[in-house]
Amino acid sequence: MDEIINKCNEKIKEKFNIGYHHLRSIEISECVYADDIVIIAGSEKRLKENLDIWNAELERHNMTINKKKTKVMVITNEGKKLNMKIGQENIEQVKKFKYLGAVIEESGVQDIEINERIVSAAKVYHAIKSTIIRKREISRNTKMKVYKSIFRPILTYGCEGWILDNRTKSKIQSLEMKYLRAVKGITRCDRIRNSDVREELGIKSMTEFIENKQLGWWGHLQRMHNQSQVKQVWEAKPQGRKRKGRPKKTWDEVIAEIITTRGSTWREAKQTALDKKAWFKFIND
Repeated sequence: MDEIINKCNEKIKEKFNIGYHHLRSIEISECVYADDIVIIAGSEKRLKENLDIWNAELERHNMTINKKKTKVMVITNEGKKLNMKIGQENIEQVKKFKYLGAVIEESGVQDIEINERIVSAAKVYHAIKSTIIRKREISRNTKMKVYKSIFRPILTYGCEGWILDNRTKSKIQSLEMKYLRAVKGITRCDRIRNSDVREELGIKSMTEFIENKQLGWWGHLQRMHNQSQVKQVWEAKPQGRKRKGRPKKTWDEVIAEIITTRGSTWREAKQTALDKKAWFKFIND
């Protein structure tokens, strides 16, 4: 696959600029994970050219693009219609697409992805509520193992890059406490504090768990060298006109707030994060 990627990159005339990192233009034309490929371009014309290059190179290696699974999407608020084909077959244009388990939506916001996580976790809760969570014959320890190994991972998959508002945090907490209160065999009518429930079960809040995952990823980024493409893409500052209205909170601002609430500064945290063990201790203390 590496040979195909290199050949395609040699033939692609213009890559997509996603922003600047340390005054250097960061450009990409694809994201590849095993045989899952996302081809990226700044215009319909360039996308057609890039798709043709990939299609020809794959065929040269006796490989074909699965036309039924292939979709096209425009990240825009204008509802632009594309006419994309592989050979003579049209590619379906979609408003959202699931890639590596995460939903990417045409407006570029995370709301749909986060809501799908909440819905998926809620389905798990209702599926096992009567057979596991509320069943007296099953130990509390086993119920919490299910929480940690199944329920929580489904709810927080991909949370490292989330930007949560208070409304979404409330929805996550509500679902979290449904599970934990069911484990204890109590309801909201029992008027027991959420913090007391978590303390008795020996579990951190879902919000704190998500924050820890985000800090873990941020620390990993700090330890990457500046030539790492992952770091360059993640930290690149996009150019262009800003949308009207109040600016949305950035991921860096979310991380800065978490760091501040934990008694450190951005500069101190960047230094601490370079030491993996020290950063792990900072996150979990």
